Amino acid sequence: MKRYLFSLMVAGLVFTGPGLAQQPVSGLDKAQIRFSDIEPHLERVKQSDRFTTIQVGTSYLGTPIYRISTGTGPVKVMMWSQMHGDEPTATPALFDLISHIEQHPDWHRSWADKISLHMIPMLNPDGAEMAQRFNAQGIDVNRDAKVLQTPEGRTLMEQAKTIEPDIGFNLHDQSRYYEVGHTGKTATISLLAPAFNVAKDINDKRRRAMQLIGVLKEVGDKMIPGHMGRYDDTYAHRAFGDTLASMGISTILIESGAYKGDPNRQVAREVNVAMLIRGLNSIASGDYQQQTLDPYNAIPMNNSNSFKDLIVRNLTVEDGEHEYRLDIGINIGKQGAYVNEVGDLSVFPAFNEIDASDYQYQAGKAFKLEETLVLTEQRYRELLGQGYTHFEGDAERLDNQSQWPVVINPSRVPEARPQRQQDGLFLLTHDGNVTSAVINGQWLSLN
Repeated sequence: MKRYLFSLMVAGLVFTGPGLAQQPVSGLDKAQIRFSDIEPHLERVKQSDRFTTIQVGTSYLGTPIYRISTGTGPVKVMMWSQMHGDEPTATPALFDLISHIEQHPDWHRSWADKISLHMIPMLNPDGAEMAQRFNAQGIDVNRDAKVLQTPEGRTLMEQAKTIEPDIGFNLHDQSRYYEVGHTGKTATISLLAPAFNVAKDINDKRRRAMQLIGVLKEVGDKMIPGHMGRYDDTYAHRAFGDTLASMGISTILIESGAYKGDPNRQVAREVNVAMLIRGLNSIASGDYQQQTLDPYNAIPMNNSNSFKDLIVRNLTVEDGEHEYRLDIGINIGKQGAYVNEVGDLSVFPAFNEIDASDYQYQAGKAFKLEETLVLTEQRYRELLGQGYTHFEGDAERLDNQSQWPVVINPSRVPEARPQRQQDGLFLLTHDGNVTSAVINGQWLSLN
C-alpha cells in the first residue's frame, strides 16, 4: 500500500525583508482565538503612546469591542477582523502589525502623516468564545449590514460612518477545502475587491481596491507561490464588504485559508501581516496607482469544496455478487469525520492520500463496553484486527491510553457499501486480513 501523507513543515518558513514582521506576537498560535487570548495584548496597547485605544461597542453578551488607531494622515484606512467568530487568523495578524509598528518607529513615521489607521480586532467576541460563525443571537453579522439587528454589525457600521474610511480591509477565514483553480494547491490566501452592485461595475473606488490587490499579489507570489486565489465577486447586498463598497469605500477582502502541515494557519497569518504592511506602504506612496487591472484579473478563481481531508484511492468493494473499485473522500467536521464523496475522485486533491490498490473495504463492527476497558495501543491493534472499529455503550468505561483516536456511539455506522455521510471509519483488508483502518478520518497502519 502506498501512503501519501503531506506534512509540509512551516516552522522554518521565516519571511524577512523590508516591511515584514520578524516575530509574531506570542500566545496566539491557536486554532481558535478568544477575547481572553487578546485581552493582555489589548491592555499592553492601551499603554502605548503610539496608539489610541477606545471602546467603540459591546457585543450582545457584553464583551467590549475596541478600536486601535494610529497616524494623523488624510487617507483613512480601516481594518476589522473576526466578524465571524470561528475565523480568527487575521486577529493575531493585526496584533503582529501593531507590534511591528511599535518595533519600527522609523517605518511608522514614514506614513503616519499620510494615513490614519483604524483597526478593530475581533468584532464578534461572543462568536469567538463559542467558536462559531454567528454571534450570540445566532445571526451572521456579515449578513446584517442592512437591517443592523446585531450590536456587532451596528458597531461596524457606526465606525464606517464615523471614520468615513477611504480604504477598508475586510479580514476573514475561508474553508480549508478551497483550491486555487484546478492546480491541486490550497488557497492559503484569497483576495477580492467586492462588487458594489449586481452588475459588478468598476468605478474609481473599486478600481483602487483592485489596484491595491495587484500590489498585494506581489507579496503572495513571493511568499506562497501558487497558493493565492480570487474570491467570488457575486454581489451580496446583505454583506458588509459589498455594502461598504456601495458607500464609496475601496474595500479589500483578504480570506485566510489552509496550507498543508499548518493547522493553525500561521502561514496565512504571516502573509496577512506582510500584505497589510505592503498595503500601507503603497497607500502612503501612491505607487498602487501605477497598477493596471491585469494583475488582479490574473489571480485564479477559487474552486470551493475541492480538497478532501483524506482520500483512499482505488479501494475494492466486494458486495455479494458485485465487486467494484472506488475512491472514498473523507472530511473532518466539528462533529467528527464523515464520508464526503465516493466514486471517481481523481479530480479532487487531498491533504492526505492512501493508494489502496489491491486492498478491500470492510465495514467495522461495534465493541460493546460492558465493563471498563483499558485501551492500550496493543489492545487496540488486536480489536481492529478482529474487525472492531468503534465502541458502543458508556463512554466512561473506556480508558484510551493509546495515541490513536476512538469513536464511541457513532451517529451513522458504516455499511457494507461505503455511503456518503456515514462516519469516517472502516477497515482495509488484504487476503482476508485487516492491515489498516480509517478511524475518525485518520489512517492507522496495523503493520
